[in-house]
Formats: sequence, structure tokens, C-alpha cells
Amino acid sequence: MEAAKDARGAQTPGIELPGVFTFPEAKQWAYAGTALLAIGGPHVNRAIDASSHAIALYESAPQEDRSSGDLQAARLDLATAYLANGDIDGLRDKLTTVLAAEPARRTASISKRLLAVSARLSEPVYARSPMVLDLRENVREVCSRPALTNPPEPAK
Repeated sequence: MEAAKDARGAQTPGIELPGVFTFPEAKQWAYAGTALLAIGGPHVNRAIDASSHAIALYESAPQEDRSSGDLQAARLDLATAYLANGDIDGLRDKLTTVLAAEPARRTASISKRLLAVSARLSEPVYARSPMVLDLRENVREVCSRPALTNPPEPAK
């Protein structure tokens, strides 16, 4: 991740590279958050920082440079990191934002991440928390609706 950060700063102006080499900085931070969260353990706090930075970059970017899928994924990563740290209020804040998003913004990937959060919320440690039970039920209800796999076709 440090090498990616350094490479972004050392990019030669005027040279266009294809594919992942042209990812916006927000996507770089979103992917960093996902990777750090997957590693877990002592890296969860770094995942919180990376995901929070990705969200801030996406939210301040011009509309045409925003990726709603990546923004939702970063929010879910942040919610999951909060859960890993036992911060149920932080989990609720980010998870509620994702659950309130337009159904057209929920891709199959977001649904898969939501189901993973729901599974974590089903752990016995949360069995007596009304807030967690409510969140889990909200996630299940949202996930019971089909996810968007392709953009809807325009009416003819």
C-alpha cells in the first residue's frame, strides 16, 4: 500500500496508463481498506482510516467521478471494522447509511457484503443486544430483495 501511494505521487504527467493504473485515489483507498480489513487483527484501525479516507474522497469528488458501488463498499468495510472493534454505534451509523441507499445502488457484491455482516451479527455475543438484533433484521430484509446485477433496460 505504501508502494501504491508512492507510485501515485511519482506518476509522470502526460503518460496515460491503462486499467487499474488510472484508478482514482478514492478507489485506491477503498481497496486498501478492504485489504486491511481482510488481514484483520492489528490492521483493523488502519482499515478504518483507509475506508474513512476513501469515503471522504468520494463524497468530495465531482459527481461524475463518484462510484456509488465503491462508496457503498467502503461504508460497509468501515461498518465491519467498527464491528470488529466492538463499536456498535459506528456500525449502526455506517450500516444504516448503506441500508437506506436506493435499491438501484445495491449490487450483488454489496448484498454479499451485507450478508457477511449479518452473519457476524448472528454470533452469540450479540444475542442480547436489541440494537444488533434490529440491525440484523434490517440487513436480512434488505437482502431478501433481489440485488441489481445489470442496469435496468430503458422502456421502449
